[in-house]
Order: sequence, then structure tokens, then C-alpha cells
Amino acid sequence: MMFKINSIINKARTCAINDRGAAAVEFALIFPVFIMFVLGIIDFGRIYWIKSSMQFVVEQSTRHAMVNTSITEAALETYAYAQQTGVSASGAVFDADIDDSGAINYMTITGTYSFTFLTPLVGTTLTLDAKSVTPISED
Repeated sequence: MMFKINSIINKARTCAINDRGAAAVEFALIFPVFIMFVLGIIDFGRIYWIKSSMQFVVEQSTRHAMVNTSITEAALETYAYAQQTGVSASGAVFDADIDDSGAINYMTITGTYSFTFLTPLVGTTLTLDAKSVTPISED
């Protein structure tokens, strides 16, 4: 009986001293956190890139409206969609409106995009907006 107790104590002592597999356990604990950080960085990079691309499209479209003052809203929206080449925001919605209520007519172009995160735990969508306003003519 004494031999069995000493054997159990020796095995317990050996297990307590043995650190084989510790790196694998530490890796398993840290890896999911690391992946979340990497995906978060990628998501925020995508947000800023899409937002910047959409702002470029609406600004180009308002410049086009300044040069072509007789352009219709529908034609300007089509122009905005055409400017979107190479932009990842292929699901963006552009809208052009003419405000002719005052002495100066203004063309407002807005773009919206529903952004979906890659990070699994976020799980929400974010609406990205871009807007540009320019005067197009005087009454």
C-alpha cells in the first residue's frame, strides 16, 4: 500500500514539473484573440477604403455636374455608378437631387453603402455615407 501511495505522489510530482505541451496550450488560448485582432484591423481598413472610394465617386460626380449644368438627376446617378469602377462598394446606392428652391441651384449627390463586418463576433452592419454638394446655376 505504501508503494502505491509513493507511486501516485511521484507521478503527481512528475506531472507538476513536466511542461511538455505548455506552448500548445498557450497557443490555443491566444490564437482566437490574435485572429480577432487581425480581422478587426482588416475590417477597419475596408471601412476606410470603401468610405474614401465612395467620397471620391460623389465628388467626381458633382464636378461632372458643375461642367454639365443641364444634366438630369438620372444621368448623373448613372455617371456616379460608372465612376465606381475598381471600388469594392459595388453595393453602393447613389442618389442625385437638385435643390432649386433658392436663388442658386445646388446639386447634391449622396452615396450609401451597407457594410458587413468580417469579424464574426461583431455581426452588425454599418451604413457608410458620402455626400457632396455643388452650385450648378443661378436663377
